[in-house]
Amino acid sequence: MPEAKALQMIREHIADKPEAWKKARQGLDHGEASLKRPPRGFDATHPMIEDIKRKSFTSSMKLTQKQVLGADFMDTFIDGCRGISPLMRFLAESVGVPW
Repeated sequence: MPEAKALQMIREHIADKPEAWKKARQGLDHGEASLKRPPRGFDATHPMIEDIKRKSFTSSMKLTQKQVLGADFMDTFIDGCRGISPLMRFLAESVGVPW
């Protein structure tokens, strides 16, 4: 869960760049907790309001034991990292961190 300031910055970036967010959120795991109501200052009818209400932004990759123990594990892992790269780039840009 990002600190309050970072969370606000991420939410504002989502609200300001909904098309970029739609592409970036593909790697997002959706089982995270979210607010019941929109955060203060955000329009309840914003098309991305459900994502704006999120409290955290995480991603994961399910691997089998065979994958983890396989000789090509690093290739599998790197491919997974590449898959979430758009999400990480968006979040980093949101808080002003170079990617």
